[in-house]
Amino acid sequence: MPQEEGLRKYGFMGSLRESLGGVWRTIFLLWFIAVLRAVVGQSVQTFIPIHYAALGYSLVSIGVIVSLFTVGGAVSGLICGHLVDKLGFKPVYYTSYALTVPCLLGFINATGWLVYPVALVTGFVVLATMSPSVTLAQKLAPKGRSMVSSLVMGLAFGTGGMIVPITGYFADIYGVKNTLTVLVCTPALVLILIKYLPEPERS
Repeated sequence: MPQEEGLRKYGFMGSLRESLGGVWRTIFLLWFIAVLRAVVGQSVQTFIPIHYAALGYSLVSIGVIVSLFTVGGAVSGLICGHLVDKLGFKPVYYTSYALTVPCLLGFINATGWLVYPVALVTGFVVLATMSPSVTLAQKLAPKGRSMVSSLVMGLAFGTGGMIVPITGYFADIYGVKNTLTVLVCTPALVLILIKYLPEPERS
């Protein structure tokens, strides 16, 4: 919180300016990438149950699919945090987003028992950069660690959630599978943006 980081006297906007300083453009880019991840991740979690229900999967099976997706994302936070320490941020970002599109397309089109391991792997890949993004933001703006953490996780997650109804609107018109197929290709755009992220020196 600003009070804990010596920013109390500045107020909210002043704290934002003080904590971000000259790196605000980079923080904004990091936030934008996080929003794209949130839109895709939350849209998939929201509409995949509808997709698999239409294919005849039981509620129990759908619950397992969603749980595996979530567990994969939780495990990725631990493993990718370690990989960032060893390899750096950019290699993890490039690998994650390069694998996101094929994994998501496989997730949407998987049938039979294959859907379960694919759900686990897809959750791992899609959510792999969540924890590293917070760490990178804190390294870039050490004077406002709490502030930037809220921006790239809380605000990005909330913004992504606000866009999900738009995904639902197009899903009503064009169908869930068609809409998700187009949506999951958007992470490929992030590969262009990653080169503009800095690579802080590792300890």
